Amino acid sequence: MKKNLFTLVVLFVAINIMAQEHLSFKGIPIKGSMAEFCQKLKAKGFTSISRQNNLTLFSGDFTGRKATVGVTATDDGKNVFAVIVLFDASGEWKKLVNTYDYYKDLYTRKYGKPTVSKENNPAHLDSNTALMAEVYQGRAVYSSAWEVTGGDIQLSIEKSSGVYEGIVIIRYRDSLNMETKIQKDLDDI
Repeated sequence: MKKNLFTLVVLFVAINIMAQEHLSFKGIPIKGSMAEFCQKLKAKGFTSISRQNNLTLFSGDFTGRKATVGVTATDDGKNVFAVIVLFDASGEWKKLVNTYDYYKDLYTRKYGKPTVSKENNPAHLDSNTALMAEVYQGRAVYSSAWEVTGGDIQLSIEKSSGVYEGIVIIRYRDSLNMETKIQKDLDDI
């Protein structure tokens, strides 16, 4: 009897996991192989610009703005687990914060209040140089996250590769495939 009950519980858990939804990006579920996902992204008008190991970069339109989109998969390329949207870097604080605020409002309208939201720029002066210096030194924190069906979405302003430049980044992480990646990595260590 215990064995049958255990089998039933395992089967129920497996069905629940299979029934869980994957997070989507531009209507494309974040699942499947790198090749399959990238083909669907190309069908949405994105152009492949670079590929290294388990990361493929695209350029294209995201909500009417030019963006670079990165697709990340497991090392073997069998499971896509994250998509990253990168907007053009800027040395103008006002441009960065306006872009951040716009997307925070969009995601809040769609998914509700962020699960986490931290917005702090400790610059003592209201000058662009002082504000961008805080970004460059990593002391300005602008980050919001939403726990959504199938994963999470993170929005942030971060330091870019240029001096006194920042970038707005949106990260989509599929919880099912992210957990699969973590389990595989745990097996490797």
